[in-house]
Amino acid sequence: MQEFRRFVRGPVGKVLLAAIILPFVISGFYGYFTGGGSGDVVAEVEGNKITRSMVNQRVERVRDMLRQQSPNIDPSMLDSFVRPEMVLEGLVNEQLIMAAAKNADLAFSETQAARDIYQVPLFQENGKFSETRFERELRSRGMTPQGYIRGLRQDMLKEQYRNGFLATNFALPSELNEQRRLGEQVRDIRYVTLDLNALRSEFNVTDEQVQAYYEENKAEFMRPEEFRVAYVKLAAENYADQVSVSDEDVAAEYQVRRSIMEESGAGAARKVAHILIEVNGDRDLEQAEARANEAVQAIVAGESFADVAAEYSDDPGSADAGGDLGVVSKGALPEEMEEAIASLEPGMVSDPVITDAGVHLIKVSDVVREQDLPTLEELAGQIRADLKQGRAETLLNEDVARLEELLYEHSDMTVPAEQVGVELKTTGWVPLSALPAPLSSPQVQQALNSDQVRKDRHNSDLIEVAPGEYLAVRIVEEKPAEALPLEDVSFAIRERLKGELAADRVQELSAQAEERLQQGTTLDDIAALFESDIEEQEGLQRGGAEPSMEVVNGAFALPKPEEGQNSSIELTRVGDGSLVAYQVTRVEDGNAEPLSDAQQQAALLELGNIEGQRSFRQVVALLRDEGDVDLNPERLSSSSADQ
Repeated sequence: MQEFRRFVRGPVGKVLLAAIILPFVISGFYGYFTGGGSGDVVAEVEGNKITRSMVNQRVERVRDMLRQQSPNIDPSMLDSFVRPEMVLEGLVNEQLIMAAAKNADLAFSETQAARDIYQVPLFQENGKFSETRFERELRSRGMTPQGYIRGLRQDMLKEQYRNGFLATNFALPSELNEQRRLGEQVRDIRYVTLDLNALRSEFNVTDEQVQAYYEENKAEFMRPEEFRVAYVKLAAENYADQVSVSDEDVAAEYQVRRSIMEESGAGAARKVAHILIEVNGDRDLEQAEARANEAVQAIVAGESFADVAAEYSDDPGSADAGGDLGVVSKGALPEEMEEAIASLEPGMVSDPVITDAGVHLIKVSDVVREQDLPTLEELAGQIRADLKQGRAETLLNEDVARLEELLYEHSDMTVPAEQVGVELKTTGWVPLSALPAPLSSPQVQQALNSDQVRKDRHNSDLIEVAPGEYLAVRIVEEKPAEALPLEDVSFAIRERLKGELAADRVQELSAQAEERLQQGTTLDDIAALFESDIEEQEGLQRGGAEPSMEVVNGAFALPKPEEGQNSSIELTRVGDGSLVAYQVTRVEDGNAEPLSDAQQQAALLELGNIEGQRSFRQVVALLRDEGDVDLNPERLSSSSADQ
């Protein structure tokens, strides 16, 4: 079983996993906070527009997510891995899946979404849902509770559609046995290597050859243009020591916040139950209202709310529990339901309430207090920090406005820096492709390459490179590109020429080896041709990297030889340009040890999931082929769009 899991989770499995998940990792939680945006339309899917700004926002959110998961990740690798083109493909797939889910009449009610909010770790403190944290997180992203719930519903609909394929696939024991036979199979090989790097030492390159190559290819050995860049920087943290907050300020702010919390009902909650009559393909709104009135009559006639909920409610999560939704805080349910709840006293049942999910009857059984409002002592530290940050940002914004104007008015940065009171710094000689840390953001590189700064030698605009951090740059001096001295590149040229001679030799010996193989030669003869020793590797497994991936993959691609026989001899080039001749000497199938019933069941589930993933990829491909998709990826570049 362990071998089977190792096969599934090996390099091939990881590539498969990336192909499946990548378009959807761009969705998930970060999709809740994506609103509409302005910008050129880069795609239109089933009538829904995707703009360049939407793609760029999602790119940054995915990169932020990966940075949080891997703080030490190389920024350049991150930029190349999460590209706008890839994100656009994921957004297109999302829209197609959402449209397919709607066409399939899938549904996920706002009530179900509201309950799921309580399980989101981001909104929890000490393992419990925190309404204060929930509102703070949404507010920081410019979202309302209703907007969040709508986004959650959309993600759940897409997940329902996806699970319709993943959860319904299965595997047969015969398929598992075959997968184990192949996946756990091991092979032994004999091989001989013609090492390209070792061949380098057999060749000598003269100084005259190096000089000639340098003269003929001087354009390859150029030092790039270099610049000295002047810059000024404004950052919020630099103003922290310029502001102070008194105890009186903290107390006054506390009173303001306490009033807001009291008015909004913070800390107060109600124990709520409901009956949901859904509007769906079988029932329109008028019919739902009629059924809701039937439920009302049953309650008036003396039936308990719980019994009526069990009979009438279409909410599978609460109907069997008497319609109970538990203790609900303000902001957790759709606005229409909240308005009704606010008007109810304990024991009262509302009139029918209409939401996107259908028609509700709501009962408040109790008013409770989840927690007392925080005291001044509990909030003093946070209030002081917030006030200090706010005042520092006010000073920062004032200087930002002044500096923007001064940069436009003056031809250099000396006067603007002096008047605003910031230090003017200048770099040493650097290429624009390798700017030091303060200037290494893409926005700064773009500014330095603009005609305004590069050609006309003006100050750049003030650039916000991060929240609360601004930079302006100006090119002070420019050093044109020039050829590197021969002594600086002679070693590299010499090694390059040796490599070319060694590669020619490998090609020559490869042709001779191919000719001998056609004549039925042995591996010993090939070893003599390569002047190398034969090596053996036992117990090769699929996806292994020794002696090389190319050899391992080739060995498993060969037909199984007859018992006691060796396979044919194959030649392959490996990553460093070396040549390897190899043959399979033994094959041992997997599936030798039987699985227990529990292992068998787990393996069948895992294999069925793999088949489900493959089926869903095929479905997405079909949606792409048959869907109404208009792509304009060339508009992802703002400069292309301007042109």
